Parts: sequence; C-alpha cells; structure tokens
Amino acid sequence: MIKLVKNEFFKIFHKLSTYIVLLIALIFVVITNIIYFYFDDQNNQQVYEVIDVEEINYYIDNYDPNVDSIDDYTYNLALLDSYNLAKNYDYTSWQYGVFMNEYLNLDINYYQEQYGAADEEVLAQLSGEMLAIIQAVENSDWQYFAKTEKSNLEWDIANYQELLSQSNLNSNEKNEYEKMLFISEEQLELVNYRILNNVEYGNDYLNQAIYDIEANLYSLAQYYYDDVDKDEYETVLKNYYENKYILEEKMDTKNSNTLRSVLINFFSEYSFLILVFVIMIAGGMVSDEFSRGTIKSLLTVPYKRSSILTAKYITVLLIIPFIVIFLLIWEFLVGGILLGFDSLSIPVAIYNITSGSLEVLNVFSYFIINFLANLPQLILLATLAFAASVILNSTAFAIAITFCGIIASEIINSFALMYNIKILNYFVTTNWDFTAFLFGGHSVFGLSLTHSIIICIIYLIIMLVVTFLVFMKKDIKNV
Repeated sequence: MIKLVKNEFFKIFHKLSTYIVLLIALIFVVITNIIYFYFDDQNNQQVYEVIDVEEINYYIDNYDPNVDSIDDYTYNLALLDSYNLAKNYDYTSWQYGVFMNEYLNLDINYYQEQYGAADEEVLAQLSGEMLAIIQAVENSDWQYFAKTEKSNLEWDIANYQELLSQSNLNSNEKNEYEKMLFISEEQLELVNYRILNNVEYGNDYLNQAIYDIEANLYSLAQYYYDDVDKDEYETVLKNYYENKYILEEKMDTKNSNTLRSVLINFFSEYSFLILVFVIMIAGGMVSDEFSRGTIKSLLTVPYKRSSILTAKYITVLLIIPFIVIFLLIWEFLVGGILLGFDSLSIPVAIYNITSGSLEVLNVFSYFIINFLANLPQLILLATLAFAASVILNSTAFAIAITFCGIIASEIINSFALMYNIKILNYFVTTNWDFTAFLFGGHSVFGLSLTHSIIICIIYLIIMLVVTFLVFMKKDIKNV
C-alpha cells in the first residue's frame, strides 16, 4: 500500500498543472501579505465629525428669528466656535474630540443662556469651564478630562445608589436604575484604569479596547438585567471579555496587520486555494488514468482493484495536509519577512460562551484547532471530486461538479437559515462546518455536534461505497 501511495505522489508531482497551481498559491501568499503590510485599520480609529464651515456661516448670516429656531441658531454658533478651536488638531485626536463634544456642549449652554435669561453668574461659570478646557488642551493635560469624568461618574453612582435605596420604586424603575448604575460603575473602572496606567486618550490598542467596551456597555447591561435572547448577546460578551484581557495583559490581540493575524485568519484567506488544489488532484486521480489509457497497465499489476483505489484515496487525503503545510510554510516565511515575527508571541484570547471563561492559546495551537475543524469539509469535498472522477471518467466534469456543489451549498444553507426547512438539517452542507462549534459556539441551524458528525460520516460512507462499487465493475477493455 505504501508503494502504491508513493507511486501516486510521483504521478502528481510529475504534472505541470501541479506546479502551476503551487506557483499561483505562492504568488497569492505574497500578495496577501503585502496587503496586510500596507493595510491601515482606519475602522478602529476614533473619528470625529468634520463640519461644513461654509454651510454653518451661511445659516448664521441668514438667520431669521421669525422663522428659524433659536436652538438651531445657538447650536450653530457654538458649533462654529468649537470647530475653530478643534481645526488646529487632527480630526482623529482626543483634542479635536474634546472641542467637538465637551466644549461644544458648554458653548451651546452659554449661547442659550446669553439669548435667554442672561444670568451673569451662570455665564461666568460656563465661561470659566470653557477656558479651563482650552488651557487643558493647550497644555496637553489629558488627565484633567479623565479626572473630570471620574468626578462626574462618582456623582452619578452615588445618585443611582440613593435612588435605588428608595422603598417606593416599581420593578421597571429599579431595573433601569440598576442598569445605569452598572454602566456608570463600569465606566468608572475604565477611567480609573486610564489614570492609573497613564493611558492618554488616543487611537492606540489600549484606547480601542476602552472604546469598544464603552460602546457595548448598554447592551451588556441589558444582558444582565433584562429578559433577553441570550444568543443575540454572544458577540457583546465576547467583545467585553476579550477587550478586558487586552487591558489586563496590555497585549494588542486585535492588531490586524501582523503575521499572527494572517495565521489566525489562515483558512479564511486561503480556503479557496486549498480547495482548488485538493479538488484538482482528487478530480483527476482516476479519470486521468482513463483519459491517458494508463488504467489498463495499472490494473495488470499484482494488486487488487480495491487496493489500487484505496491507495489513490489515501493520496487524496494526504494531499490536504500537504497543501495546508505548504501554504503555512510560505506564509510563515513571507509573512515573517514583511510583517515580522514578533506578533507570534501574542496569544489568542477567545471567550467561551458555554463555559463562561476566557480561553488563551498560542497561535499555532489555535491554527491546529481550526485546521481540524475545517478538515471534515475538505475531506467531504475531496471525496466528492474523487467519486465523480471514478464515476464519470472525466476530470473536467469531476472538478466542475464539485465546485457546483460548493455553490449549491451556499444556496441550501441560506434556505435552511431563512425558512427553517427541517429536511435541510439532514443535508451534508448544513453540517460540515465544525468551526461553528469551536470555543462554546453552536450551529446557526440549531444542530448538535453529534448530529453533524453522524450526518457527515453517513455521506462520506455513501460516496465511498458507490465509488468502490463502480470502480470494481469498471470495464477497461475499450479504454
């Protein structure tokens, strides 16, 4: 059997098409890493509004108190003031954000007071607070704003605690105050973290983790205090605990332009290449022998037909780890040269929904787990191409049918998801994605791991039985 398998590998690597596909794969690896190298993740930056000055000035110059709202007028006056101060800084900077948020709100109140009651004491207080903001920004005193935020949050927490101590609260009021108290306490924890760890406002990975947590606090509060669909909050929980890990360990686990990131997303990036190579080999494994007429000499050697076909199928299965390892080695070399190897020391932190704990793995352990989860689908598609090659005696048809099966799987899965058609739960396509079960995950179709394993084994056995029966009865006299 080993001799037969070696012979099959010898045939594969004496085909020009094999080396063409491997060369294309190598080029694709280089292009992928170049894209990662030059990719700048702007989506994760804290970006503030850039206003149209001409439009604001036009509104102010043409303001008609008999037609226009005084609130709109004071807002535009304050907006122009704030922007004139903010424009001296980059629109992604914390200084820009301070002027377009904290300063803007105070300025709006100032103009509303000026055009309203015009209380000199209130105007003086607002003016003093705005001046303090300008001075703090000019001195790059970000801690002034952190301490101000901390003071405001401590007041909010005390206020919510006092409200919750009242005995006449109904259940809805109590629930709402508890949620707001939870949010305020979480925000205070983040502000304290910023102050204690000297994390200046900005767009670095620690700030991104803080921003991500803050953006999801209300949803997290709903998860803890409301009767909601828990499945909808899986992403929120994962986001919360994975960002907490970043803050605690000070590790940039979400940097997307590193070798580590490419390896984490390896099967998303290279799944098509893997499928092309495996299907090309499997689809021509037997049909090429018929098309060249070499099947006659092959079957005259002192081996049973079943042994010959088994050797060919084993070769197909071995081709899967071969192409994965080939791409992994090239990715490691090319990615390491372009992106550096330093990121490989940063682990992968994933929140497990089922166990309610954070799982921390090194990059290669995570890679192996993902490979094993992707393996059933690769084996099933390779087996389909192999079966088609035996039954149809045509490499082109075998490859085409397999890729049509991949396209059909997307359609079938969409129907199963949208219309909840129960019979589709017994199709292999709704069961072959085992990555859904990783780290406490679950199938979007509501299927269990056991169900999916059984279905995949049944389809695999059916394809292999049919393939062997057809091959054993093949007539080679007229080939």
